[in-house]
Amino acid sequence: MQIQKLCFLALFLAHTTLAVNLSLNTSNIAFLGDAELGPASDGVSRSGALSMTRDENPFSHGQGLWSTPVPFKPSSNTSSSPPYPFETSFVFSIAPRTEPAPGHGLAFIVVPSLDNSNAGPAGFLGILNKTNNGDPKNHVFAVEFDVFKDKHLGDINDNHVGVDVNSLTSVVAEKAGYWVQIVIGKTKMWRFKEVKLSNGERYKAWIEYRDSNITVTLAPEPVKKPRKPLIVAHLDLSEVFLENMYTGFAGAMGRGVERHDIWSWNFQNSAKNT
Repeated sequence: MQIQKLCFLALFLAHTTLAVNLSLNTSNIAFLGDAELGPASDGVSRSGALSMTRDENPFSHGQGLWSTPVPFKPSSNTSSSPPYPFETSFVFSIAPRTEPAPGHGLAFIVVPSLDNSNAGPAGFLGILNKTNNGDPKNHVFAVEFDVFKDKHLGDINDNHVGVDVNSLTSVVAEKAGYWVQIVIGKTKMWRFKEVKLSNGERYKAWIEYRDSNITVTLAPEPVKKPRKPLIVAHLDLSEVFLENMYTGFAGAMGRGVERHDIWSWNFQNSAKNT
């Protein structure tokens, strides 16, 4: 495991007015497995991205996590107490190096420890493995951006966004895309625009959790945040989150080669000062 400083990364722990405010423009990241500071096209310098996989490693997978635990629940309450609201946004890209697109994808994750020894490649996205997948003791939350249809994991297609709880079988999933509002005559309507996650372009995602409700919004990087989320679901994470958790990203590839890069990241947590 390596811990290095990333200047591109901004992690913000935003609190109420009664709490301590933190604004960290440079951050310590724990690189687990094959995660690294991504190489540039010349193969020598660095691209400025946080990369989850390495081209030269078959079935490459890794995690890049904020190296200090983040409070996700009050310390004085029971295991069923509600988690603090949080929101995060990040820019990412998935770029196949071989044809056809090999998969598999990347994910925003919240995990209990700085340890990926029980994580597997391919459809398990560097988060879990065949043995521990579905175990309620995992205490794992993830939002996956998956570009391979794994039938054994219940994937809806090879280009989707899913919300995962202790398993890579998503509790809710939608094909990747975003909603735009159009006007026909005097009528406002929503139109869905599908995107291809593995085309190498940069996309921005917004994930928000509050009052046992999760929303996930996606759009191409230049597009303003859509008003209508891609995913809206009721999700109680009180039994999933521990008092302190680690947050960041995971990614994996299969037999083929694919880059999984994070280009920027913001995180806000409403934990109160005690």
